[in-house]
Amino acid sequence: MNESILITIVLMGLITYLTRFPLLVISSRIALPAWLKRGLMMVPIGVFTSLTVPALFFHTQDGRWSEEYLVAGIVSLAVGLWKRQIVYSLLVGILWIVLYRNLF
Repeated sequence: MNESILITIVLMGLITYLTRFPLLVISSRIALPAWLKRGLMMVPIGVFTSLTVPALFFHTQDGRWSEEYLVAGIVSLAVGLWKRQIVYSLLVGILWIVLYRNLF
């Protein structure tokens, strides 16, 4: 492996650790307000949405919407609403794309 790549990976890991560690220490020693706890519970949903919505609505092939992504999004949304689990929704969406690309 290139030495500069290894140094970059180590430095990025260190920076990530140093930016998260103080908040973890502070939050373990003081009680967080209820509004902040509610807000932090929404972070996974926000991250998942920010990862999936651009791929669904802004992924185009020759100026057209991609059928496989739109159907995967609809199926994932249905499973997510049914099971109330982001992981199941994500797995079903990935499975749909794999099946679509291999069968159609």
